[in-house]
Amino acid sequence: MKRVIGTMGDRLLGLVLKEERAGACVEYVGQLCYCSGGREYRYSCNGVCTIRLGNPC
Repeated sequence: MKRVIGTMGDRLLGLVLKEERAGACVEYVGQLCYCSGGREYRYSCNGVCTIRLGNPC
């Protein structure tokens, strides 16, 4: 719950300041980057493509 509130706060701050350095997540967070070897890769909050364990393609 604490993490959800922090993420929402970062997103609101990013909307107000219109700057990525505000710590806000990118708008495409959680979207699929690609699948490789049966593993799913998704964008993290800062826009880096990372592996999602437990989510096979």
